[in-house]
Amino acid sequence: MTTTVHIDGNGPGRVFEGIGGVTSNGMTRLLRDYPPRQQQEILDYLFRPQFGASLHVLKVEIGSDANGTAGTEPSHMRSEQDFDITRGVGLWFARQAKDRNPHLLLDAIRWGTPRWITNNEQKYLYYKNFLDGARVHFGLDFNYLAPDENEGSYSPRWVTEVLRPRLDADGYRGLKLTGADSNTDWNIAPVVKGDPRLRGALYAISAHYHEDTPDSARNCGLPIFNSEDLAPYRHHFSCALDMAHKIIQSYASGRMVQYQMHPVIEAIYDSTPYSCKSILTAAQPWSGHYRVEPGLWVTAQFTQFMRPGWQYLDEGCWCDRDGGCLALRESGGAGFTIVVLNRSAQERSLRFQLEHLAIDRLHVWITTEREQFVQRGDLSVEQGIFETVLPANSVCTFTTTTGQRKGAFEEPPPAPEHFPLPYMEDFQSYAPGGQPRYAVDQGGAFELFQESSESPFRLRQLISPATRPIDWRLRATPEPYTILGGQEMRNYQVSVRACMEELPSPDCEGYILLGARCNLAPLGNVPAECYNLCVFHNGQWHLRRGPLVLVAGLLEGFAPHNWHTLALRCQDDRIQAILDGVLLAQVQDESIPSGQVVLGSGYHQVQYEDLRIEPLDDCPYCLRFPAMDPRLQMRGSWRETGSSSNHYMRTLMVSGVAGDTLEFSFDGTAVCVLGMKDKSGGRIRVELDGMCVERDTWYECPLYRESLFTACGLASGAHRLRMTVTGEQCMNAIGTLVHFNAVEVSGGSGLL
Repeated sequence: MTTTVHIDGNGPGRVFEGIGGVTSNGMTRLLRDYPPRQQQEILDYLFRPQFGASLHVLKVEIGSDANGTAGTEPSHMRSEQDFDITRGVGLWFARQAKDRNPHLLLDAIRWGTPRWITNNEQKYLYYKNFLDGARVHFGLDFNYLAPDENEGSYSPRWVTEVLRPRLDADGYRGLKLTGADSNTDWNIAPVVKGDPRLRGALYAISAHYHEDTPDSARNCGLPIFNSEDLAPYRHHFSCALDMAHKIIQSYASGRMVQYQMHPVIEAIYDSTPYSCKSILTAAQPWSGHYRVEPGLWVTAQFTQFMRPGWQYLDEGCWCDRDGGCLALRESGGAGFTIVVLNRSAQERSLRFQLEHLAIDRLHVWITTEREQFVQRGDLSVEQGIFETVLPANSVCTFTTTTGQRKGAFEEPPPAPEHFPLPYMEDFQSYAPGGQPRYAVDQGGAFELFQESSESPFRLRQLISPATRPIDWRLRATPEPYTILGGQEMRNYQVSVRACMEELPSPDCEGYILLGARCNLAPLGNVPAECYNLCVFHNGQWHLRRGPLVLVAGLLEGFAPHNWHTLALRCQDDRIQAILDGVLLAQVQDESIPSGQVVLGSGYHQVQYEDLRIEPLDDCPYCLRFPAMDPRLQMRGSWRETGSSSNHYMRTLMVSGVAGDTLEFSFDGTAVCVLGMKDKSGGRIRVELDGMCVERDTWYECPLYRESLFTACGLASGAHRLRMTVTGEQCMNAIGTLVHFNAVEVSGGSGLL
């Protein structure tokens, strides 16, 4: 069956205001540490016009030191008297983007709130200093500003009585205010319609993760923005097509004229929340490796062929379950573009009838899973009519415009490499206030400082109870910690010298934390999932796995303000905690087989120096293989249920049926099956090299990326492992389910 699409070049339509992305919560943090060549290439892929994603809009976070999702963005004002606009990476990133596209539209929003802000005067000062600092220090003028908290509270009186008039008086009359950035509803629409002052103060209304709008929004008299929606999960091409469908639906159904994906780049460790979604992945600054995801070229099918200021042609904009279409023309020019999506498993025939459009030829570009952003032969338009057949699972652009390009560089990105061990960091090669290489803060603020010009640089955790921000309403910020290194690190020792400064109050519980094998930075105010040595100001010490205390003790005469050397040794399933060269404790535990380094503290100031990460044997790394690897043979009724970033690569295979198996061959001396343990966890039977053991996968609360089975000390060479679901309940369990999402192999070439 052929679908006929009529497009009237003189028909009605709203003004297009761009497709872009959001950078926030440390999601761009690691890009700052990339080698210059790869850093420039990544930025070109995102922002250079007619080269890659060619984004029209960038929204940055106004930092508050709170964790919005995957990390913190430092605040430019930690008190009413404090001001440093150079903190963080958001404005640096915006400057780099603007250098590539001078027409880029800039937007800004906050997640958390500095604690010192208690009235509207202070709130305005916080916003104005951000805008002033961006203008003076970075040469950036913002086009849009969200007046209140992301997906949180929204005050019309604040907008009409303070923010809008004060901005106008202070030289920001051209700055467009939007709102309310809700992720639940369009309640802002009837408020705007019934409040002329608010309607006059706002430029546009906005919501998140909504592609449809009610009549009250479409008829409110203001432009409508989809100001945050999903970037594609990077391991499924269907997710990239799903994003294309959201872009089309946002206008075809919702009349939204701007679309912003979140995040615009994944320059963050995938141990952090909300990872594994982006159009470009850049999480290995030490190697320079990055990956352009197919979603980037799906984005280019829109962005390279239209610009803000063009006009939608409503008659040619439609969507259904299997795809849709957008049609736009250049206002006052000859440019004309149609983008058509087919996300079904069958071809789709389309017939276009063009009216009031003097077009006799269209250039054709197409993206499928097998080939992205390819130019095909031109299509002739005869008497305003042309026909086409869209391949299954494809997005295609027909355009009169020229100059598009599938950008590439002479040399491909470097291959991924293990985090370099041994790794030594003396913190001497930084400017004051900088962040150390490869460190991604999850709570608090870890910055370099110098007591005097003659003193060495040290790392310092700066956030105290007085400067602790008010959290974003949807995400509790954990107590201060920062993570660094590669998730593949396995057998290593980490050590650091540290000391506590004076505690801010007698009731403050001070501590220094050193962690190893961090494989997940969970949501909420909880510690990282890692082995950690926590030494308190009163001499108490804990060796923990996450928040679970494995061993505890008391140090007599402990002096917290003196310098101490903390160390953790992780060798296979043996974990050792060492303080000042003395072994405090040793445990056997195989729960967390690999991961990164963590430095942490309470909400008080701690200093660190001489960080060392040293291998303990010739194979300190593991190779990790996600559940979708075809060499992992699943038999039976396994089903995929994972989309949460708590699960590695957002994948979780589940079965509770007796006899279902996972089998694979590998070359190595150690192996681990990673998965989830929870109240529904059942039993497994594992056969390896003639050995047969059973294990429980039950735990009273969910544990993610946990070892379901680990074997170390195997002979070098090939092995075969079979894991069988027994269908038996563990004691206290409420089910028989087994969940796995990855396999790790050490000491060999990996899966066979």
